[in-house]
Amino acid sequence: MGIDESSLFIIWLSLRGPLTPSRASTEASLPKTTAYRKVKELEDRGWLRREGKTYLPTDRAEILSGMEARDMLGIFYIEKLFERAVRLQTGSWRRSMGLLKERSRGGDYVLCYETAAYIRTGFQTPSAAFAYVRDSDMERWVPLGRRASKLADLVLIPVKDLPASEFVSGWPVVTEERLKLELITWLGRGVLDLAALGGKIPAVSEEMTDVVY
Repeated sequence: MGIDESSLFIIWLSLRGPLTPSRASTEASLPKTTAYRKVKELEDRGWLRREGKTYLPTDRAEILSGMEARDMLGIFYIEKLFERAVRLQTGSWRRSMGLLKERSRGGDYVLCYETAAYIRTGFQTPSAAFAYVRDSDMERWVPLGRRASKLADLVLIPVKDLPASEFVSGWPVVTEERLKLELITWLGRGVLDLAALGGKIPAVSEEMTDVVY
């Protein structure tokens, strides 16, 4: 599921008070079955959290209330791209980085998310190597390892064309502007990476910001 207009409206409703699927159905003019499905999907994807019979916005959803429309659209676009990610096991994230460089024909991948943040700041060791690769190259990259269910050392995000990038310490990484948007999209570790990059910390739960402040 991509974030469509009705899903975004449901998130907006949750920011204005406890939400029920029934209220979502009424306010968004959706059939009840559709409203229930969309609310559940938003919960599964980390935009809503259930509390009793109602749903509340998560930290990810809360940050939207203070963002410009341009940045909100960017968050949903990046989330949609990352949904297509292929997760591979190679032995370690460092081995994944080596394999990317070793098997690259030059300029056919761009590091992103927490890996790009680490290359730029040296602040947090990434959990995996995250990289955009071209759709047309996927068959060449996938043999780097075997598909993993959840945990992976290499996460490949297929795109039609590689996003704008620049070389930092010999690695092609996304621009800092895009990187900050990627980090906001997923929060969690991204809060710390944003701080290391000098980015504005969004309004998130106290637990996430204790280590920053």
